[in-house]
Amino acid sequence: MKPGVTLAQAQAEMTTIATRLQQQYPQTNTSVGAVVTPLHAHVVGDIKPALLVLLGAVAFVLLIACANVANLLLARAAVRQKEIALRLALGAGRARLIRQFLTESVLLAAFGGGIGLLLSVVGLSVLRRFIPPNISQAQAITIDAKVLIFTVLVSLVTGLIFGLAPATQAANFNLNDTLKESGRDSAAGSRGNRIRGLLVISEVAVSFILLIGAGLLINSFLRLRNVDPGFRAERVLTMKIVLPEVRYADKEQRGVFYRELIRRVETLPGLISAAVATNLPLTESGNSVGVSIEGRADPAPDRVPIVITRIVSPRYFETMGIPLLKGRAFTEEDKTESPAVVVVSETTARSFWPGEDALGKHIKIGPSNSDNRWLRVVGVVKDVRQFELVVEPKPQMYLPFTQANFFEPRALVVKTNLEPLSLAATVRKTVWEIDKDQPVSDIASMETIVSESVARQRFSMLLLGIFAGLALVLAAVGIYGVMSYSVAQRTREIGIRMALGAQRTDVLKLTIGQGLKLVLTGVVIGLAAAFVLTRVMSSLLFGISATDPITFITISLVLVSVAVLASYIPALRATRVDPMFALRYQ
Repeated sequence: MKPGVTLAQAQAEMTTIATRLQQQYPQTNTSVGAVVTPLHAHVVGDIKPALLVLLGAVAFVLLIACANVANLLLARAAVRQKEIALRLALGAGRARLIRQFLTESVLLAAFGGGIGLLLSVVGLSVLRRFIPPNISQAQAITIDAKVLIFTVLVSLVTGLIFGLAPATQAANFNLNDTLKESGRDSAAGSRGNRIRGLLVISEVAVSFILLIGAGLLINSFLRLRNVDPGFRAERVLTMKIVLPEVRYADKEQRGVFYRELIRRVETLPGLISAAVATNLPLTESGNSVGVSIEGRADPAPDRVPIVITRIVSPRYFETMGIPLLKGRAFTEEDKTESPAVVVVSETTARSFWPGEDALGKHIKIGPSNSDNRWLRVVGVVKDVRQFELVVEPKPQMYLPFTQANFFEPRALVVKTNLEPLSLAATVRKTVWEIDKDQPVSDIASMETIVSESVARQRFSMLLLGIFAGLALVLAAVGIYGVMSYSVAQRTREIGIRMALGAQRTDVLKLTIGQGLKLVLTGVVIGLAAAFVLTRVMSSLLFGISATDPITFITISLVLVSVAVLASYIPALRATRVDPMFALRYQ
């Protein structure tokens, strides 16, 4: 665009042009418009929602880690009550104490950020191996000056924010209560316990949201992998062979090359069948045409049926493992001078001839009054997911490459009884035996193509799963830390209870119950937040609702189980308190 021209202005101009073309050419341009899209949005637009979700996950993990650090600092401040009280009594100002605690927390954050930065250098090299190849510029990702500045700022800001609570608590001790023996049960200690409890609740709530997100993505990915693509990808080798027009100027020359290639490849040991096609399923490329149905008036230009079209050779359906539901597949008898035939998918048959047998019906590419030949339906095959597994099959049809005058074959598919890639060199050599200058590219197994078609979903699931697992570990550590500190603080109380006849099971229930209250409160808050936040992920899910009840229930049980385990160890230690030692405790 010219300098100073906005996207809205460009869109307005293109809309005007499209409207003018509709008026000039109503037969072909009715309802045909133009959409202006920035190149950047076109390249990365579909990955943006996933990246935003992952960025949110990173922020949540950071919050949980900071909450843990704040809890530890609060506990440390409580342990240092006597020291802080003495400093205050000897004349230290409260502002100076706050600066000391903030300095300590910022130093911790800075060291943590530095170590994290070093780990990220190694982590980035590992991460690149899992980044889907169809994510633009993924391999160019580096730790540059922006990342360094961001890391420094995040470390400093988190150190300051999460060091405020311990610093404020430390600076507001009651000197009289703290310097007495009862200082451990002072109001400041109670406030600290409440703050620690709130931090644990926050950790659990945030962990729950992350676990729900990961659970939904995992469930969605499993459903996606279980989708039937309409073909059998096992032991199928593929490669791209594009014949240059300089050496293969006419259709007959190209036909001779493909027939000879298929004949030679099928004689190779370990190979079952071979075929050529214009495009392979799940490669995000293909051709579509408008068609007319015999016996029906041509619809308006904006309502012409569009059918995905593939030009294939005989044995293509056998090689790809596409089931033939009715009629027959193409044979060597379907020659240029033979009656024109077509094989349609079950969706095409159901859409164009509902309640009728599609065999024997006729379809034509273009308007019914065009010079193109009518194509007789000789077979019906199963629907194939041509572009993406997440997209429902659309009407499809297949034409024999001997009769099609457009969309030349560009791919060779070979069915083997061995590992496909082990035969790649042999097949490529066969191509060069026919034409030593013919390029062969994009050699891959069909299983790899299917795997790469869900690479983005797998990548998002993997990263969010890692973050969710890390969040679960951090939350468990946080619960364990708070419960351990609580047991240490309540040693005298536990000793008195046991001296008065409380059983070990009673102490166990009391301690675990305290942890469960915090966890269940966090789960309830996380449940409410997840119902709202997971809707942002709707575009990343397949075959599952963003509020899937099974996922929510399962994650709730997992989180509560982990919390019980994290509370159980300190609780078990509490049951081993010696009443005589506890009564002498401080």
